[in-house]
Amino acid sequence: MPSVFLFLAAAALASAAASSTLQSLSDEFARIAERVKPSVVSVSTANEAILVNPYDLYRGRPSRFERREVPRGMGSGIVVEGGYILTNHHVIEGADTITVKLADGRKLTAKVIGADAQVDLAILKVETKEHLAPAALGDSEKARVGDWVVAVGNPFGLEQSVTAGIISAKGRSEVGIADYADFIQTDAAINPGNSGGPLVDLEGRVIGVNTAILSRSGGYQGIGFAIPINMARSIMKGLLTEGKIRRGYLGLHIQEMTPEIAGVLGVGPGKGVLVAHVEAGSPAARAGLQARDVILRYAGSEVDDARRLSSLIKTTPVGQEVEVAVLRERQEKVFRVKLAAAPSQALAEEAMGMQVVALNPSAARDLGLPANFQGALVAQVTPRGRAARAGLREGDVIVGINRQAIRNAKDCEDAISALPSGSRALVQVIREGQRLFAVLSMR
Repeated sequence: MPSVFLFLAAAALASAAASSTLQSLSDEFARIAERVKPSVVSVSTANEAILVNPYDLYRGRPSRFERREVPRGMGSGIVVEGGYILTNHHVIEGADTITVKLADGRKLTAKVIGADAQVDLAILKVETKEHLAPAALGDSEKARVGDWVVAVGNPFGLEQSVTAGIISAKGRSEVGIADYADFIQTDAAINPGNSGGPLVDLEGRVIGVNTAILSRSGGYQGIGFAIPINMARSIMKGLLTEGKIRRGYLGLHIQEMTPEIAGVLGVGPGKGVLVAHVEAGSPAARAGLQARDVILRYAGSEVDDARRLSSLIKTTPVGQEVEVAVLRERQEKVFRVKLAAAPSQALAEEAMGMQVVALNPSAARDLGLPANFQGALVAQVTPRGRAARAGLREGDVIVGINRQAIRNAKDCEDAISALPSGSRALVQVIREGQRLFAVLSMR
């Protein structure tokens, strides 16, 4: 009998301990929600439409016009210091008016201070004399796979919704959401309308900006993505201090590590990114990096994906010094590299989503053109980039942008660099002997 009583007592203690643990976790979630919700806003957008009375047209009378705002979409946002609000670019893209609704019900008109479409972030500003509750920003680099996280936002218009889950993965890049990506993956429920809202840790600190989901139904299926707050903070700082984005630049040409190359260079499976070329006089060259180096870590982050490394470099503030760990001749070396601003050619290529090179006589003849033909040859097109969306292809020869003749790659780069943000350009190309036009959007 005593053994039975001991067993029952142990079971009761175990049950009480489990209940206490669950209650503690429940209390943590409630505390996080209470702390974070005042810093989360809903963002609604609208476009101005001009309506014409159809009876006037039918009866041949002078038309009466009516201006009306047509709702466009909804999302979420995070209040940061100084009345600024961090959200996704796709939430406010193309909107004529933006309205922010605070947690206490106040509605304020917001204006766009700056945006980075390629990272999918935007900064809004609201004017109010009343208090706004800024969110506490954390350190996304310290977040671990398996950590509990909470998402707060406005899914399907249901304001101040709170969901919980874990970090499923970090460093996701090949998901087709943004040009520069280093996403945190989570199974916390994220749905349309959550975009721009915070992903927070158990201390209530924002570690990510909820951005997108992978779904066959259009709704939650357990795979959501958030922009790491460290990346968002860097972009936000550039937009607020300089009013523009200056991409970090090292002067490296990199490629994915194949098993064959890894075997030759003595690299472990699934590790590192290969340096294919180092531009002369670039920050990387001055620091001592060389072709054949295998980059293992960048600024403390392990890298095994070329696109992710490119994203990390281009979203690092210009002027910041970072440590780059490489494997060279089977020995690990660490270099300190100070990032410079990307040169105009790199910025033009980024803006276009393609790389253009000089059209030399040999390439011209291969394309069936006269040896002395002038134009800019499209050498590479970024998948899902602006050029790809415009229908441009590798092998096209650009001969005009708007009304400007394009004689070489520099003409093309200068013409693209001069295009205002949000504008559209009419690009004339020669493809397989035919002259065609394409519309390149800078939105």
